[in-house]
Amino acid sequence: MIFKKTKDLIQRLDQDTASLALLSTIKAAERTVKELQQEGPSWTGRFSNSWQILGPQGQQVKGDGGPGEPRAVKFMNAPFTGPQAARILFRTTATTNKVVFTVSNYSRWAGYATDLVDGRFYRPTEQPQTQLGLSKWELSGQRRPGSLHRRYEINGGGSGDASRTAQEDWFAKYVTGGRLDKSVSIEVNNMLRRL
Repeated sequence: MIFKKTKDLIQRLDQDTASLALLSTIKAAERTVKELQQEGPSWTGRFSNSWQILGPQGQQVKGDGGPGEPRAVKFMNAPFTGPQAARILFRTTATTNKVVFTVSNYSRWAGYATDLVDGRFYRPTEQPQTQLGLSKWELSGQRRPGSLHRRYEINGGGSGDASRTAQEDWFAKYVTGGRLDKSVSIEVNNMLRRL
């Protein structure tokens, strides 16, 4: 009888550990989206609301891509508890040796907004339509460069109204500058504190 209780306890601990591993990863992905929304450009809000999270078994949750202030992207937690979490972790790690949640932006302007693609930029409205954009709005008093250029290049010379709502290379700095790793660490530590 004691052996059965011990075996049940070990099985339950395995399931709880699997749940914590998945839930902390989900929370880290949600935190990452929130931070990317705050760091990235925000004029109409469409880019900020076009982030998505893809789960290890193809589950997907995405923003609505609509205008307005950034809205949270929340991944469902319910299917990742107890036995379900253990099964998903086993299936995923057995085939790929890792559990991956992918955060990406599906906006047609994503390459431009993340400073990865050159383009020609214009203002869709006189000023940013979101409070977030207004709070980060930087006017150079110059024109944009005449040739293809990156979103952040607002000092093309001459008098003009070139502006931006996110710093130069904000996305690359977030990913490679330690902010992404910190986001994951914070959520894993938060889950461990709940034990």
